Amino acid sequence: MFLVLTLISDSQIIMKNIILSGFFLVLLAGCQDFLVEESRSQMTEDYYNTEQGLYQGVAAVYSNNRLLYQQNMFRVNYYGDIVENASSMNNSYAESSDVAWGTLNELFRDIHKGIMIANRLEKIIGDSPTDRTREVYLAEIRGLRAHYYQIQVELWGKYGHYQEQVFTEFDESMLEINQKPVEFFYTQILSDINYAIEKLPAKAEVAEFGRLTQGAAKALKARFLLAIAGYSHQEYSTETEYNLYSKVGYQSIESVYQEAKSLATSVINDYGYSMESEYSKVFDAHNKLSNEVIWSIQWTTEKMFNTTPQYFHRPGVGRTNETLKMHVNANGSVTASTKSLLVTRLKDDGNLFDYVMPAHSMYYGREYRHIMPNFSWITMYDDSDKRKLANFETVYLKIDDDKSAPRSMTDTVCYMPLRAITPAEEKYHDDWVASKDPKAYYLDGMNEVFDMDDPNSEHYGGPLKQRSRYYSIKKFFDRSRVEMGKQEEGHANAIVIRLPEMHLIVAECNWKLNLGDNAVYEALEPIWMRSFNNLSEASVYKKGAVDLDFILDEYQREVGLEFNTFFILKRTRSLVARIKKNNPKSKEEAADNILRWRDYVKNEHYIKPLPIMQVNAFRNVTPDMLPPGYDYGRR
Repeated sequence: MFLVLTLISDSQIIMKNIILSGFFLVLLAGCQDFLVEESRSQMTEDYYNTEQGLYQGVAAVYSNNRLLYQQNMFRVNYYGDIVENASSMNNSYAESSDVAWGTLNELFRDIHKGIMIANRLEKIIGDSPTDRTREVYLAEIRGLRAHYYQIQVELWGKYGHYQEQVFTEFDESMLEINQKPVEFFYTQILSDINYAIEKLPAKAEVAEFGRLTQGAAKALKARFLLAIAGYSHQEYSTETEYNLYSKVGYQSIESVYQEAKSLATSVINDYGYSMESEYSKVFDAHNKLSNEVIWSIQWTTEKMFNTTPQYFHRPGVGRTNETLKMHVNANGSVTASTKSLLVTRLKDDGNLFDYVMPAHSMYYGREYRHIMPNFSWITMYDDSDKRKLANFETVYLKIDDDKSAPRSMTDTVCYMPLRAITPAEEKYHDDWVASKDPKAYYLDGMNEVFDMDDPNSEHYGGPLKQRSRYYSIKKFFDRSRVEMGKQEEGHANAIVIRLPEMHLIVAECNWKLNLGDNAVYEALEPIWMRSFNNLSEASVYKKGAVDLDFILDEYQREVGLEFNTFFILKRTRSLVARIKKNNPKSKEEAADNILRWRDYVKNEHYIKPLPIMQVNAFRNVTPDMLPPGYDYGRR
């Protein structure tokens, strides 16, 4: 089996074909998932003791990250407070409680593929590496293993699997799940990440962009510590993991926050990271070497090396070949339907023709309509906050579907301002387009996407039923796709951690340590300075005392949906409250008794269901070993 790792250096893209030998035990067969071994090579362990073999072995662990981040680490974060299902999800809410949801099964599988490879390489290298190269390799694989286990423990808690043995061939014991307490997993996670911090080189010493560095390991540990602190929430008081900090070596919860703050501050100050001048530059698919990025998963535009391509550029793209038609009902309420986005334009020879906006393009993305930003996320931003327009698409220009966008586009075919429009405004633009003026364009309003009839209503801000034409999420556009508009394979890197999160962590810790509102605001200033033309404009967010909603809103404005949304809501024990607060239902959906996330969410959802394919693969699972609150049928 061949996998490809792409590591980007300052001057070139370095690609390696990675041969995964049979002893890695990472191949899947049917419902056995990661449990079944198939030999793919006659290479012996001696090869992996060579310089080249060991490099390729470590690179195989990095390649596994592509499996996690190509789409499933994105999808597991749908279930939260800033997006809603869009039309192509067909009212499916598998993210909330479906034990057969493929995303969770694949995540479980790929997490353990990575752990298996890491464990095998760790045994080859040994606890006392003989040289600096092997020491760094060991630090890398332990840092990555910590990341894998931390994802697992936050998704499945004590119901996850721990790989106690290192296998060189198939053994029947591989078919038995080995569940451990949350305390056990975090003890292992902290041991691994501490070694990584101690032994990994600094950013300046690493030529290959995308490899773990000391700064990245510190950033990961800061995240881990906040997750550990989260288990002191009162709702855990009857669980064995309550006050987890005291079980993993900390004297007080304050010491956890102090260390998380210290780690984040070190990342900010000690490693040469710096924020881009503009928020949108961070997400330019061609900007793969940004100094703002602490750690990312790498892809390339060279197709033969772009194995397991990323697909997370697709889910947030709405339908671009439609415009909205407002309907004012007898009771004065507003609903909307869609129609083809067709306008009259001039050919080069001066004759008129009908131009139809494509559904897919390299510029606006390959529409998928999986998720849409909810009203709360959009309105979380003040109009003067530059991130608002950087995150949500409002201007649609004339463009061909299978050609790269010209450098200068000025021909607007539809404008979607982030505000409600009046029936008179819509009629004006509809009549203008109907006149066949080649400069005419449609106008779609926010009240044609969301229920905005009555700000005092429980339905205010709920998505209207059409859920097809909405504000596409721009930060995940992949404009490096070069084949055609409908190209599914993406090339943009998955940014796992970037510098602003460290400022957010310092702000959160300052709040938790009761250092006062000004200490929180001061920590956020670097983010606000980029977000506003004048820092004083950020005072619009300083309404009342700093509380949890303030902290969460700041996270969502800056890093919303960046592979960490569910995990933030989980560690702050705010998933249920925030979904109920930020995901209302529109009147028309409520009238049709359509169920949405707010109807499904419950406290049991802080732990995901153990995937039914894994339950069936392990031979020792009994009902008491399954997370409560999910329907596994009769077992």
